[in-house]
Amino acid sequence: MSEGIQWLADEWGRSDLNVTFARRINPRDLAIRLGADPVAPLQPLTAYHAEAMLQGGECARVARVGQSGEWSYAVEPLCPSRAWWGKPELSMGDLEVLHLTPKSYDPPKEFWYYRDGVTLGRFDFGEQPGELEFLTPSLEAEGALNVRGPNGLYARIDDEARKILAALERHFGLSLPYEDVVHGTLPGVVTAMTPPENLGD
Repeated sequence: MSEGIQWLADEWGRSDLNVTFARRINPRDLAIRLGADPVAPLQPLTAYHAEAMLQGGECARVARVGQSGEWSYAVEPLCPSRAWWGKPELSMGDLEVLHLTPKSYDPPKEFWYYRDGVTLGRFDFGEQPGELEFLTPSLEAEGALNVRGPNGLYARIDDEARKILAALERHFGLSLPYEDVVHGTLPGVVTAMTPPENLGD
């Protein structure tokens, strides 16, 4: 399995894996911004153990973290991440933060982009990038934008998620280590003990 992030399209068919990337911050500090106690030690966790902690009621959220290239990343199973739904404060201090959520419980998949304390924009997979127009050339290059046909209807995009992920991967230089994330062990930490009142809080 290659690196990059396109493999998430397949993984999302098996698991609800929320992914947050942050530039100019280390993995531990990313976990803290996602809700971890600043003094809590990072413990080696597999994907299986992280999910078991949630399903067993040990905590409400858990993040496994690492670094790939310029980006730190956090992968969080099952529950919506704190990075979802307008959390620009995660990027305070001249940081860049990207969030991907598969939302199998309430499709479509979503992409969020924060920078220096501002929500620059979001889009649902399958829709135009809206305020993130700068992504349009990358999405077009991968064939990831719906095109209206002569009948006035939008043509269906085959393998839509993979093409959108390919565009994001290329534009931002994103990569996740497949073996470490899916089968291996990563440093992990609890990011919430009780379920939030609102899913993205």
